[in-house]
Amino acid sequence: MNKSKITIEYDEACRTEQKRVPYKNSKKTFTHKSFKVKDPKCWEVITVENCMSFSPGYRLNEKQVESLCKNPNYDVQIGLPGQFRVTNSRY
Repeated sequence: MNKSKITIEYDEACRTEQKRVPYKNSKKTFTHKSFKVKDPKCWEVITVENCMSFSPGYRLNEKQVESLCKNPNYDVQIGLPGQFRVTNSRY
């Protein structure tokens, strides 16, 4: 049986989320503050071969990536930001 090849890229921008917070005394003016996400989905699937369970653009959290790497049915290649995907447009 052939192994499914999956290319995954790490995106650190997903670790924080910006929210609109009002000023102390005014309800009309807002500021944007960044908060940490508890279970961030920082890994994005870039390319998939011979696999129906994942599609490009699918985001994974840390536990999903670890279980995917341990699975003998998948050949996982992990890259840094911009290594496989040059532009921000999806496939």
